[in-house]
Amino acid sequence: LYVLFQVKFTLSTSRIMSEKGEKISKIAERLSFFFGDPNLRSDRFMQKALEREDDFGASLDATKLLNFHSIKQHTGDIETVIDAAKSLTDFLVVNEKNEISRKVPMKKSQLDDNIPLSLHVSNLPVENQKYAVGVADIKALFETYGNVTLIRLKWKPAAKTGDDEEHQDKDSKNRRKMEPAGACVVEFEKPDELDKAAVDLIPEDKNDKKTLTLKGEELQIIKLSNYIDARKMSKQKKHKKDKSDSNESGTATGNINKDEKKRKEPPLAVEKFEIDWKPGCVIELKGLDKEKCDRESIKAAIEIEDNSIYADYSRGQTNGAVRFSKPCVEIKDIAEKLNSGEIKIAESKVETARVLEGEEEQTYWKTFIDFKNKKLQLRAEEASKKNKRRR
Repeated sequence: LYVLFQVKFTLSTSRIMSEKGEKISKIAERLSFFFGDPNLRSDRFMQKALEREDDFGASLDATKLLNFHSIKQHTGDIETVIDAAKSLTDFLVVNEKNEISRKVPMKKSQLDDNIPLSLHVSNLPVENQKYAVGVADIKALFETYGNVTLIRLKWKPAAKTGDDEEHQDKDSKNRRKMEPAGACVVEFEKPDELDKAAVDLIPEDKNDKKTLTLKGEELQIIKLSNYIDARKMSKQKKHKKDKSDSNESGTATGNINKDEKKRKEPPLAVEKFEIDWKPGCVIELKGLDKEKCDRESIKAAIEIEDNSIYADYSRGQTNGAVRFSKPCVEIKDIAEKLNSGEIKIAESKVETARVLEGEEEQTYWKTFIDFKNKKLQLRAEEASKKNKRRR
């Protein structure tokens, strides 16, 4: 009986471990997707959660991932999510607060890197204001050409009806009802995979074209880069036509006030960024390890009590700077220790470190202040455009 119990216990334990391992594997696959480049380019929630000044390298509280439907269906346990993240050692990092971040952040400059890897597919079947096919159906058609990293279905605002306005409540007032646009973007992992698909599906000789269908509908396929160019041209033509129609209408009626027409909108009132900087508070760094260095490693290596530190650095660069909130004698000591190698950043000695002075220091602060003001101006312009669209 004892032996039988041991055998049953061992089999039960093995089954539990196997199920847990399978669960962790499935969650790890979802984490790879959510934190991966293809999803980050279009996922507004993940962008906002991971956004930093010039990349998406911030940390996300792992508990928030339990609200994701595709993770919730596997587990409601935070430890399982953490174990899954820790299994992706080459991709994700988990800190002591159970926050997850990418090991190598995606830069904001990479947001359009999917364009040379993607196809735009239209004429997808739609039934009863829903897609009649799923992501898996579309993916299966294109996997013969390579690894499909993302299928992103496209949606458009639904046309309003009288019933919609009649039943509209306060909570839904600002929400737009969306419906399928009958199109999607198919993203491949490598450029040569896209080229392989294009040879078959978008050949120069239309007689050689291979046709793909879903539920009897022939799919219309074009490179995403060509689709974007065509959209831009269409908007430019429409803008010219609208402008021409407006001019003709004004000439015919004679009711357009010329002064009103010439009048330009007043410049946006944007609060200027100002800083009362003090001399001797900036250390210029050269020869940083671009593979390992980041802002966190710079700040971890340099500490001064009662003096705030800001690392002016973008991942992948060899040069940067450190700013201090106020001058003190320790700043020059730190520069000397960095030069001697007594202080290392990301376990590496920098080539040179020096405290900026005179014109160089003035130029540094001018560049920094101009950069901040430019960002404020751009944000104000974007907000103004959004307000105009709402009106």
